[in-house]
Amino acid sequence: MANYVLTLPLKTEKWQEDILDKRLNIARLLYNASLNEILKRYRKMQNDVEYKHMKHLDPKEQSKKYKEFDNKYGISKFDLNQYIKPMTQKFKKNIGSQMGQEIAERAYLAFEKLKYGKAKKVYFKRYGDFYSVREKGNKTGLRLFKEENCI
Repeated sequence: MANYVLTLPLKTEKWQEDILDKRLNIARLLYNASLNEILKRYRKMQNDVEYKHMKHLDPKEQSKKYKEFDNKYGISKFDLNQYIKPMTQKFKKNIGSQMGQEIAERAYLAFEKLKYGKAKKVYFKRYGDFYSVREKGNKTGLRLFKEENCI
């Protein structure tokens, strides 16, 4: 599935900017909560005695065991989407369920970099550092209406 980025200059009034700031802040909070939860689960998994002894197994068996541990401790995109679902219900006037899933998947991608050694650390977003959100489609949440040139 292709992703496209559309950058538009917005002509907004103060109250519209406040709404956008509020939604971006909620998205930031959901991202940080998702990242915190997945890191908590990962730390629990790392503290498991069996997990610590897996380093001595052959690579094929080790890979199989890693998948079992990921399932046992709920370390997957699907599990993170299930975790964030009740939170998106609380903020459903501002953040749609699909946007919430995209935020959780964004946090999972950051965690994956840490897990596979492509990053040394994951960073939580500070207030004002969350500039963009994604949707899975143009049917719900933030939508672009081409005819009226509005979001």
